[in-house]
Amino acid sequence: MHPTMIWGIMGWNGNTVSSTFGVGNAGGFGAGMNLLEALSNTRTDGFGELYREGTAALLNSMASNSFPFSEQQVKLSFGRAALSSNGDAAAAQAQLFKMANEGHYKPASP
Repeated sequence: MHPTMIWGIMGWNGNTVSSTFGVGNAGGFGAGMNLLEALSNTRTDGFGELYREGTAALLNSMASNSFPFSEQQVKLSFGRAALSSNGDAAAAQAQLFKMANEGHYKPASP
């Protein structure tokens, strides 16, 4: 909900999706897309959703100890979904991130 939160958490030094998540041109997005662009992209396919919800999930994991995913879990899950070249896998991971971002995801108990 607050795209400028990126500046406060990570600084505004051109952090790209590629450098942050370790993925390049996944889903047809350019490798130079910054995090604010990823967060505010308007694509409605699985990759657009993954970039939006994944970026929000990363910020939430950095800003809140109660977020259900750690920063590393977000990065790994994002990377696996983005590199799968499968829009359905990207959409499924985006949905999990969205649920967590909205406070509706509760991880299974060990």
